[in-house]
Amino acid sequence: MGQGWVDMPVPAPDRLTRVPEKAQHYALDPLVREGWATLVGVLGEAGAERFVSETALLWVRPDAMAVGAAADVLARVEAAGFTPVGASVVRLERSGVRVLWWWQLRRATAERLLLLDTVVGLGPGLLVLYRHPGGDAARRLTRLKGGNDPAGRGADTLRSVAGSPNRLLTMVHTSDDPLDVVRELAVFLPWRERAALVASAHASSPSVPKSVVQAPLAAVMAAYPDPEKGRAAVDGLPGRVPAQRGAAFAELVRDITAVGTGRRWEAVERWSRRVPLLTGGAVR
Repeated sequence: MGQGWVDMPVPAPDRLTRVPEKAQHYALDPLVREGWATLVGVLGEAGAERFVSETALLWVRPDAMAVGAAADVLARVEAAGFTPVGASVVRLERSGVRVLWWWQLRRATAERLLLLDTVVGLGPGLLVLYRHPGGDAARRLTRLKGGNDPAGRGADTLRSVAGSPNRLLTMVHTSDDPLDVVRELAVFLPWRERAALVASAHASSPSVPKSVVQAPLAAVMAAYPDPEKGRAAVDGLPGRVPAQRGAAFAELVRDITAVGTGRRWEAVERWSRRVPLLTGGAVR
């Protein structure tokens, strides 16, 4: 008699994060269970834990692609000793914004949500998995990423290298720790693609590190035909923002629905400097 249906395996969150509050919340998160089920199915339980403990996840976002910063970001990561072991083209939809950053967006304004939706709607981003010979790859890469405030981060961090101008256009995303790697694999990729990436990354040889990135990177960059124009937009457009928030909101909605990736990117860049990002009217 064959084996009956069984529940998805559940990880031990406190073994994959040092943050007790995260372990508590993620214990009930279906995306954590889904990501863990894929990892265990491909690698077994011990192999799954070892994989996420040794692996960092980087998403080079569409705003970095729009300004042509992807190559500089990847070069900085590799200069820090990381080896790419897998890569995939990833498009994040509106719902994905809320799922990926659910904790950070608890106090987000409507303007912030609309601008993030427009950023991910510009085109695909590049998902890359890395290892590091010093171990603790996820936390190590997050430290290299730098904070979201340009005034408080080093010039050699990934966000500074990418030219991130403010707290909304942060250009790169990383999984903070192994538990986030589990969850975010499920956020970014469906079952079959996720399993294939995990299997190929697990088997990847460090002797050919760049080959796993070249084709996905080329595919993503092809969706952004004019990075010089995008980079120029980051230098800032004067623009006019109405004094009343209601009128400003109507203009924002009009601008971010403009035809053409270039025009939408310019609108996002301009409005990201001027709208309140947190409820209560605070920009920061």
